[in-house]
Amino acid sequence: MQLFLHFTVLIQIAYSYKFIPTNQKQNYNFATNTILHKNVAKVEEVPHHVLIVYGSYFCSGSLIRSQVVLTTASCFDRSPHRKTVVKVGADTVTGPGQVISVVEIKIHEYYKHSSDASHDVALLALKEHAEFSDKVKKIVIVDPEVALRVGTSIDVSGWGHSNLPAKYLNHLVWSEMVVISNEECRKFYNGLITDSNFCAKYQVERRLSDNGGPALFRNLLVGMLSFGGTKREEPHIAVFSNASYFHRWITLNSRRFLEKYCVDLEPDLDISLKSLNDMI
Repeated sequence: MQLFLHFTVLIQIAYSYKFIPTNQKQNYNFATNTILHKNVAKVEEVPHHVLIVYGSYFCSGSLIRSQVVLTTASCFDRSPHRKTVVKVGADTVTGPGQVISVVEIKIHEYYKHSSDASHDVALLALKEHAEFSDKVKKIVIVDPEVALRVGTSIDVSGWGHSNLPAKYLNHLVWSEMVVISNEECRKFYNGLITDSNFCAKYQVERRLSDNGGPALFRNLLVGMLSFGGTKREEPHIAVFSNASYFHRWITLNSRRFLEKYCVDLEPDLDISLKSLNDMI
């Protein structure tokens, strides 16, 4: 009887996810899309995209509150203690935009705990509010307990660098990728793939240059590029930190940032810390 109850609980957990899109398994492939995005993006098309600069390095992030940026912890692996700034509202690395100092970086407590890619998520607290406009907007994060169906197309943005043709250097670029199963992904990345990340296939000519950038499904932030999206060599599979998996951690620590550095909390974050702690 106990074994049956245990099996029932496992079945309920396994089916507790909501899948997007809501229809059955997608059969998408790159060849079926005749209106592919152009490689270079305009900031008005991805107004949440943020340039993160520390020392001589840069990576990507997403504006999720007027003073909070979401990115990956691996963004800071090369130089973790350098002064960090972000720029919003820019089409290029060197172009005009609002530059804001970062006052605190929150790395997930279990980053690299079970593998080099596990819990690859970080939040940045900004010294000033980003000034919202057509070029600067915050992005909505997918709900918790949501999973992408295999075969779903996602849009991923980043900053072009020297691994791309010269015409893309320093430009805001984006790529179309197609979600694959974690089982398929483990054939190439093995122990690096856990419940905290998911994978997507890309075309080599649509590869990116940096990590931390947002992955979108229908204007929802579903992931942050962790690694693998920049290579010319096979397997042309990118690995993302799963935004749904980290939703409660993101919400909790965003609120703590805003309580610490802002006078007034944004109304849609009016959730008690106690209830969030109970959920995590």
